[in-house]
Amino acid sequence: MNKSYVALVVLVALVGLFAAVRYTVPAQSSASLEGSQSPAKTFDLVIQNRKLISGPQVMKANQDDAVTINITVDEDEELHLHGYNLHVDLEKGKPGSLSFIASSSGRFPYELEHSSTEIGALEVQPK
Repeated sequence: MNKSYVALVVLVALVGLFAAVRYTVPAQSSASLEGSQSPAKTFDLVIQNRKLISGPQVMKANQDDAVTINITVDEDEELHLHGYNLHVDLEKGKPGSLSFIASSSGRFPYELEHSSTEIGALEVQPK
């Protein structure tokens, strides 16, 4: 067999395979992609005297939600979200923020790290 003939057969086979795959896999429209995005969850917490005075003690989200936690404290501290191992340094009277995707389901306590004071928990429901 001629090398050009083999190359032509391989090329035709690849084009045919590409066409078959292209027409059997439906394309997603931008509308369906937008509908598949998880909603954003925002929680605002105010902590005074190492106690939560405003905001939910148990924050609830679903797996793959975008989560933002806004925190205001009355003393310099660090908020630590266990399980996700996320931290944010907090300055007295200045709002701090922690944003992430809730990729793991379960119950995850959050605490003031320097004083080892547990404040509440994030509960993430599985898909």
